[in-house]
Amino acid sequence: MIPIISFNISDNLKTFLKRMVTQKEYKNNSYVIREALIRLMNEKDGALSGTGAIDVESENQFDPSSLLPKLSASLLVSIRVGDSKTEKKINKLEINYHDTIIHKISFSGNFKTITYVLENNLPTIQGFITELNSLKDLQSFRYIINTPEE
Repeated sequence: MIPIISFNISDNLKTFLKRMVTQKEYKNNSYVIREALIRLMNEKDGALSGTGAIDVESENQFDPSSLLPKLSASLLVSIRVGDSKTEKKINKLEINYHDTIIHKISFSGNFKTITYVLENNLPTIQGFITELNSLKDLQSFRYIINTPEE
């Protein structure tokens, strides 16, 4: 798993990060910092080796999260049978994260239970888990995130 790295930055850099995210150029601070590091790496390593440089100015905007390893996760969610409001919210999330959900099983008893198998990078999986867990009428919610295979 990629370690979390923390460091202090100046007020000018904080203002710049906030501006990049606020102007919707980037999803969050991490994306700004990753792209900056990738550009620096290309400048330094690309000039030395001439190969392996990553083109951040390509036609398709480069997504720094594509450099993160793919992970898998399993989720189990229970809701009340017939809770159409919550089901609609879950359906919207499933549409937004359709590339991440690789398997889904749903069955009903006293509660409707949905199990998911996810595969994507950690920020994307965390996004789905956070949004799903924010729904107020869930009866139960459990998840496991598996570490990447080396």
